[in-house]
Amino acid sequence: MMTGKYLIVGLGNPGGKYAKTRHNVGFWVVNELARRHGFGAERSEKRAQARDGSIQRARVKLAKPQTFMNRSGESVRALVDYYDIPLERLLVIHDDLDTPFGSIRLRKSGGHGGQNGLRSIIQHLGSQDYARLRFGIGRPPGRMSPVDFVLQPFKGDAAIQAQEMVGRAADAVECWLVDGIEVAMSRFNGDGLPANQALSAEELKAQLSVALRAQELSPRDPKPLSKVIALQKKLGCMDEAVRSHLQLATLYEALDKGALANAERIKAVTMQPSLVDVQRQIADWFLSKDNKKKAVARYLILAQHLQQTEQPAAALEALERAFTLNPQHPKAQKMRAALPKTTDKESKT
Repeated sequence: MMTGKYLIVGLGNPGGKYAKTRHNVGFWVVNELARRHGFGAERSEKRAQARDGSIQRARVKLAKPQTFMNRSGESVRALVDYYDIPLERLLVIHDDLDTPFGSIRLRKSGGHGGQNGLRSIIQHLGSQDYARLRFGIGRPPGRMSPVDFVLQPFKGDAAIQAQEMVGRAADAVECWLVDGIEVAMSRFNGDGLPANQALSAEELKAQLSVALRAQELSPRDPKPLSKVIALQKKLGCMDEAVRSHLQLATLYEALDKGALANAERIKAVTMQPSLVDVQRQIADWFLSKDNKKKAVARYLILAQHLQQTEQPAAALEALERAFTLNPQHPKAQKMRAALPKTTDKESKT
């Protein structure tokens, strides 16, 4: 993996009016990456909302241009120039009408394909040699114009599938950072169907059986197990998916890929916060990497869950661990102030 800073840009339009539209899926993926990896608050920078942090040990700047889609290149060029980002460390995430809904596709380079954000970026960079992740939204139905289509939200089952795609797109970005564009392309390109070809439950179960068999035959290959997880989620088998995430974490540990293992644990506890031991394991891993900020954040997540499930003594213990790392953390102080009354009451009963 290359050293230095990476720039990951999600394309969209600013403002609440556009927040839930198809055109803003690039923003959604950037937000998901920031959530997963504990990036700090957004700030205005070079006509973008930007955050700094790290993903899988890579220094990363996440950016959402605020120039409106067709002038995205103004912000991207300013960020690239100011931080001296080589184009091989730039990835742009955008909606794509010509990619079937349900699919994502990574490319090393290429033209704009009619996408105005890419058109602007190519114009301002003077190059099309940068990676991009296409988030497939499919073509508009009937005689609806593409302009109207991209500025409408996903609805019903499509909205649920779009959220699943956001997670898969974020996985693909993580893979690009760790393993490079070629590996990411081979793992994530495609794997979707047009909206009018949705699989039935029986077809999904058949695919799951095949994926489980592939996992049995190649127990040290993460790809079949990742497929198993995706199918389990589509079938609504969330408890099984949680167990599979933890199984994949164990596999990544065996392959000496600790960051990927920890990412799988985070996915598991996001789905099932009651996995207290796994929550602690995540915090311990961040501490082993001398990342106190993320360890504190994880202890606070754990404390909040324990408080909500009426386990004040355990919540206090998690808070004390956070205080040991950062005695001045404002959220920890606020949570700690709310706990003594509860613990005192508990001690009298």
